[in-house]
Amino acid sequence: MRLRDGPGSGMVRPSMPSPLTTVRRFETRGWELWLVPTLMTATGAAVMRSAGADPSVLRGLVFVGGPLLLLAGLHARLESYLHASARLVLLPLPLSPRLHWLAARAPHRQGLLLTGLLGSIMVGTVGVVAGLRPLPLAGLVGDWTWLWLLAWLVEPGIAAVGAWLGRRFPEEGVGRAIQLRLGGGFTIPEAVVHLYAPAFGVGLTALLAMPGQLWIDGIADGTPTPPVLAIASLGALAIAIGIAVASPIVYGRGLFGATPWVHEAIKTLAGPPVPEPVPRWLLLGRDPLRHLVIRQFWRTTPVPGLRLLALLGGSAWIGLAAAPSVPAAAIVLALAAAWLVPGARLQGLAIRRAR
Repeated sequence: MRLRDGPGSGMVRPSMPSPLTTVRRFETRGWELWLVPTLMTATGAAVMRSAGADPSVLRGLVFVGGPLLLLAGLHARLESYLHASARLVLLPLPLSPRLHWLAARAPHRQGLLLTGLLGSIMVGTVGVVAGLRPLPLAGLVGDWTWLWLLAWLVEPGIAAVGAWLGRRFPEEGVGRAIQLRLGGGFTIPEAVVHLYAPAFGVGLTALLAMPGQLWIDGIADGTPTPPVLAIASLGALAIAIGIAVASPIVYGRGLFGATPWVHEAIKTLAGPPVPEPVPRWLLLGRDPLRHLVIRQFWRTTPVPGLRLLALLGGSAWIGLAAAPSVPAAAIVLALAAAWLVPGARLQGLAIRRAR
């Protein structure tokens, strides 16, 4: 769209982009939004495929695996609300909290839509391959869809709680005491909420979804369902809607007080600003460039020792304790792929430095 300089002037000037469009340009959307959910979906499909064709067993796997799938990509979906560098960079500008909220909501919705699509494909494909009848198959997909719908409403509340409880409270107050007790010295008190809020949010989603899932399963089995399940499902939906409505308000009141402390915790690597030492056996040889790349890779990867231990332990488990199978191989593949995101970040950093 163009605006003329005057009624009779032939000069035109481009219209200014909206503030929301400008703020959204700072948001980054990387591999994390799709890689981890994709790997988790592939692993879940392999596990469900090995479970047979019993609808009750498959429902149990959806009940357990659905929250795990949501949790797997949760950090990447919620990162833009508080943890992304864009929040800290844009914080001093005279921008309303609502603009920050809407800008962060875009990658969140994108990641959640992808997770819902992947989960539906996984559940539907496994049900078709297992030979389920149409009604039980629809019930299986309905269980996942209901959980995903409630996650769409509840997940923004995780960011809102993180903003509200991630502020600095008075030293003699109850809030400060709770922060200190729950932190255990692992991170700064203001960042303690981010250790618990994601798991609590996913657990709340699973709890709210339970009545609806039982109601859907009863319909799929053709058995009478008690009216209390329908009432409880509507009540759970109402609670989730209330969380969705209140989330931007709570987030706006805590955004400016919580964001600096989140990034302070990130800078100190959730503890003392000393990176985890690189194992000596990884630095064998005399090539200085190889040593430099390994050190950078190790220091820019969250909990690298735990990732490496999980990968080596999973591989040893398959080779020694368990018979090779598709689910076991999928698990080891997922553990190996957990290094792809840090590797992509390091490669992107090297490209930016080269430019």
